[in-house]
Amino acid sequence: MSKARKEVVMQAFRKLDRSGDGVVTIEDLRGVYNAKYHPKYQNGEWTEEQVFRTFLDSFDSPYDKDGKVTLEEFLNYYAGVSASIDTDVYFIVMMNNAWKL
Repeated sequence: MSKARKEVVMQAFRKLDRSGDGVVTIEDLRGVYNAKYHPKYQNGEWTEEQVFRTFLDSFDSPYDKDGKVTLEEFLNYYAGVSASIDTDVYFIVMMNNAWKL
């Protein structure tokens, strides 16, 4: 990823990492992600904890789903997303909109 892409990914990570310890956990998510709007929470299929865990699992290393997402794991996830987006401008707009940066 280009420097500009990495910077916007790091901004999103910092927004999620409420504790500032370099690892995003369920506790960090409680302050920035409202599970109550998730359809599976609303229909009673999942608990708030399950919504958060599923959200984290999407960024977590596929080989070590530990419920903790490091900056490296977050960058790796977005490196994959980045590969399918042609321009830095479009990638940055997408990130800004997705994470409300």
